[in-house]
Amino acid sequence: MSRNPVRSRRPQATSPQPAAQGNLADDAIIDQAHALYGSDAATAVAYCGLDAWFDGEEVEFRRFARLFRRLRI
Repeated sequence: MSRNPVRSRRPQATSPQPAAQGNLADDAIIDQAHALYGSDAATAVAYCGLDAWFDGEEVEFRRFARLFRRLRI
C-alpha cells in the first residue's frame, strides 16, 4: 500500500502485461487517440493516466503509462 494519504487504501492488482508488449485493445486505443487528438495524442493519454493515478486506480494508471510510452516513440 501507498504511504500517500490521498491514494486509495484498496489493494491494487498488478498489470498482467509487460510494457514492451502491445495488444489489439492497446492498438485500438492508440489509433483512436491519434484520430481524436492528432499530434497531441500522447498528452491526452498522459492526462488519462494522471486521472487514474489520482483516483487510485493503479492498473489503469499502468495501462495508460504503457500507452504513453508507446505514443512517445
